[in-house]
Amino acid sequence: MNYERVYKKHSGLTLSETLFTLAIIGVIASLTFFGLFTKISDAKNMAALKKFYTSISQVTMYVILDRSSPDYWGLDQYSQDSSALAFSYYKPYFKVVRECSNSTGCWQYPTKFLSGRVYLARAQMYQYMFTLVDGMNVLINIYPRDIVRSEFGVNVEEDSVVFIIDVNGNSYPNQLGRDIFAFVLDGKEVVPSGLDNTYNCNKAASGLTCAARVINDGWKITYY
Repeated sequence: MNYERVYKKHSGLTLSETLFTLAIIGVIASLTFFGLFTKISDAKNMAALKKFYTSISQVTMYVILDRSSPDYWGLDQYSQDSSALAFSYYKPYFKVVRECSNSTGCWQYPTKFLSGRVYLARAQMYQYMFTLVDGMNVLINIYPRDIVRSEFGVNVEEDSVVFIIDVNGNSYPNQLGRDIFAFVLDGKEVVPSGLDNTYNCNKAASGLTCAARVINDGWKITYY
């Protein structure tokens, strides 16, 4: 008997088995690549977020030196005029390449919550939007105190300016807690959303309070 021939016959893979094995390897490779791509993307977004936080904190100091306390700015909640006025105070200190008021061009839609539900499907009349020279999109809005406390997790004493920043501009995923984060003008300083409560920074919720959490976690996304 030719034992070598019998061994080869029983140890070889059929074509279907070979294709199945290659398919498994392909799936594993794609998952590994996707995970690596996500980590790289998150790291870039965190670097951009850190840059913006440093910038908006410094700019706010200059604005208050020029305009006094926000208590005297006379900003009304959900007002496009108030949002535009707040922007006019900040504009001299930013390198702005595009202004869109409440029209399209400075923000990518749809914007999603961390849960995946749609947050913004189109521009709102009370917002003011602009794009910075580094490609970041910024949305300014004046929110009532109770909303800032309940949705943005900052215990402000009055209606406040909220900055929502898309750190990678028009690129995906356009999702709160991933590439979109919020900061609140609290008194005379800008603080990250979630400073007092990060309850909605999870995959089943909005992600509006994730800015403080990523900072507390060492500028890393640990909740997704």
